[in-house]
Amino acid sequence: MAIEFRREVLVARYRRPDGTAKERQAEIRFDPLLGTSSRIAPGVTLPKADAAAAAAFQSADPSCPFCPPRLEQVTPLVLPEISAEGRMRSGETVLFPNLVPYSKYAVVAIFSSRHWLGLHDFTTALIRDNLAAVCDYARKVYAFDSLACYCAYNINYLYPSGGSLPHSHSQVFLDTIPSNMIRLQHEAGQRYAAQHRSSFWEDLVSEERERGERFLGNIGAASWFMAFAPVGFNEVRAVVRERETLLDLTLADITAVADGISRVLQWYSAFGYNSFNLALYSGKLGGCPGFRVNLAMITRSGMAPFYRSDAMYLERLHWEAAVDRAPELACQELRPRFEMA
Repeated sequence: MAIEFRREVLVARYRRPDGTAKERQAEIRFDPLLGTSSRIAPGVTLPKADAAAAAAFQSADPSCPFCPPRLEQVTPLVLPEISAEGRMRSGETVLFPNLVPYSKYAVVAIFSSRHWLGLHDFTTALIRDNLAAVCDYARKVYAFDSLACYCAYNINYLYPSGGSLPHSHSQVFLDTIPSNMIRLQHEAGQRYAAQHRSSFWEDLVSEERERGERFLGNIGAASWFMAFAPVGFNEVRAVVRERETLLDLTLADITAVADGISRVLQWYSAFGYNSFNLALYSGKLGGCPGFRVNLAMITRSGMAPFYRSDAMYLERLHWEAAVDRAPELACQELRPRFEMA
């Protein structure tokens, strides 16, 4: 089998205060592409959302730069060499440059003029229009500067996720230099293709579908499943089959991805969370044989008066996640939402 789902069980022993022996188990899992490890450690907890903590951010904020009419007054414009629109629009989405240059062609794309969206408000249509605007922008940038070939669509939602504003928006990484994860995926994917003469991501989808333990379902060309070795809590993965880059996505593909994201967010909300991170990774623009557009999304600590971050020394300094439960268990809860597809 080309795809390897490697895991090891560790046993920790200690004594109770009365002197009797006690054992606890944890599981170490290894990512089938990168070989990085993560830990399933029962007892780790992720704080859920507190409705009162989010209430203060739900009303209109006259100081918010993403709300009308301030958006038109204070947000910057895309270079005219890239787009004559200045601010690109698709449905309710408005896209414009990010004032923080995380990448050479970084932009922000707000989902709606509404200041507040709960996770249940992220409809397929809102996400579709947002992602469509981003794909259009990436296409225009690549036509202008073909060296800007590394791209990802990203979301930080609410403060626990690293978001700086509660007004919902996505961010685009578009640069001449890949991020670490983009680089690692490209390098590992190329090694796999050279060794097995097939696409890792296509093989992964086939293996997950056949096993069924973590497989959620298909929506169009997008296959959805829980991550075997999660990088965060409640991690869901997707692969868009036969699509190498964001520029290859059709409107049907974009809609399929948006539909799946919306279903996952409904589950996150029902499970008690309101903050999340998402990344949709593209192959190198212009063509990347064997690569497949793929997605990862995770929950973060819910908004609460005093919440703890779920990123500690393991995540930030060891690049190793610790989560509370096996993805196979989470799959049983989320799968019914995909069986309606």
